[in-house]
Amino acid sequence: MSEENKTVLNEEQLNAVSGGVTANLACAYDVLAGKYGDGEARKRNLAAAGYNYNDVQSLVNALCKGYGPVANDVMNGKYGDGAARRNNLIRAGYDPDQVQKLVNNMIWR
Repeated sequence: MSEENKTVLNEEQLNAVSGGVTANLACAYDVLAGKYGDGEARKRNLAAAGYNYNDVQSLVNALCKGYGPVANDVMNGKYGDGAARRNNLIRAGYDPDQVQKLVNNMIWR
């Protein structure tokens, strides 16, 4: 990528992005620990705490499906990159979009 096409975030923007991503992953672990209840109570509790239910639940689902170790493998390059990674994950029985969401959140941890 050429230098003129790169997006550069200032420190405030970077903190806002990384803080939100880190917070969602930390919240997903809290959900798994039962801190936000379940069902409709979980939705209400997450909203009251300022979280987007769908974002957090997506991470919870990925963690529950055992995607954590796969996400680590992806970060270590074991599934390749780009289209090859996507195809390798599908062949291995994983949802590449869910794995990528978890990888993206783990990077900011």
